[in-house]
Amino acid sequence: MKNWAFLSTHFDDVALSAGGLVWELTQRGDQVEIWTICAGDPPIDQPLTDYAQMLHVFWELGEADVPYRRSLEDAACCQVLGAGFRRYTVPDCIYRFHPLTGQPMVNVPDDINLPLGSDEAYLVPPVTDFLRKNLYQGIELVSPLAIGQHRDHVLTRLAAERLGPPLWHYVDYPYVNREEVDLKDCIPESAERFSLSVSPDGLQAWQEGILCHKSQMIMLFADEAEMRQSIAAYAQSGGGSSLWRF
Repeated sequence: MKNWAFLSTHFDDVALSAGGLVWELTQRGDQVEIWTICAGDPPIDQPLTDYAQMLHVFWELGEADVPYRRSLEDAACCQVLGAGFRRYTVPDCIYRFHPLTGQPMVNVPDDINLPLGSDEAYLVPPVTDFLRKNLYQGIELVSPLAIGQHRDHVLTRLAAERLGPPLWHYVDYPYVNREEVDLKDCIPESAERFSLSVSPDGLQAWQEGILCHKSQMIMLFADEAEMRQSIAAYAQSGGGSSLWRF
């Protein structure tokens, strides 16, 4: 039996990217926890940006306590996948403001994929410290590859890599499809690979786990049927079943 900690930048990232693998690990007796990094509340001394307000409308979670409501979706998902969970308090980038100017870090969707600059570098050490304090001997840590360069995914990977090897990585879905990424450009040839086939039951759990994140469905898929078809196609291509360590 092994113990695993999968780092989920946002509440739905591990469910989307590796939900079937997590379920298969728990079914064989491994202990799995999903640690969400950007689970913090918006600052109370700043108004929501127009973009953040728009997302809240799409998510249909109300105007208050949105991260908490998303955490309830995550808890339901983790139950489906058989995983435990922990959360850290970095706010999602849509809620963050420049520490000196007070200007929003994200005003429009394209801002999300801008490089994580020196003005946000102060966030990396506290995340690393959270990881270090919660890790224990023998646990396998799994980080996103940060495919797509979402600034929050980059933050998560940088914080994990500060701990040094060994560190596993999973492929970020749906970014790997949207960006049409060749994994050979992201993973060294010398990387160690761990794979576990996702069974039909595992695929169903994967889909049901994603479905728990109801607020995010409208942002990612036309409807439930498209989600199920998309995840099935991704699984059939071998996606979501492997980790790499380098």
